[in-house]
Amino acid sequence: MGCVTYAAGVTTPHHSFAPSTPPRAAAVVCFVEAVLLLVTAGMYGMELAAGEAFDASTASMSLVVSLIFAILLAVLGMSWSKGSEWPRTPTIVWNALLLPAAWTLGTSTGLWFGLGLGALALVGIAAAVLSPAHFDDRAL
Repeated sequence: MGCVTYAAGVTTPHHSFAPSTPPRAAAVVCFVEAVLLLVTAGMYGMELAAGEAFDASTASMSLVVSLIFAILLAVLGMSWSKGSEWPRTPTIVWNALLLPAAWTLGTSTGLWFGLGLGALALVGIAAAVLSPAHFDDRAL
């Protein structure tokens, strides 16, 4: 076990671990969600390029937000796969926020998409909760 020294001169132990099944599952969920957001951004881009967007400013902002969150989810996935512990809370929060979106999608025209998104979000929450966590009081 190594130590991490921060700019303020504080040294804390660095707990890295070889990713077990829950962190690997969380990484896969984050990567799948990132790819889905990239596909969504591509669909907005094609809609804008074809001039079929009902409101071009809304479509372009949706494209930008989809790209930003795809990048952030890819960072979460990479961090999970490297054995980091910090993505635990953002993964739980992100997937918890996906549950109302999955419900809305499922109760409107996309039942199977809503069910799939809800299942993916629940797997992400479970994987993040079940991943090992090491808490060190000195870091607080």
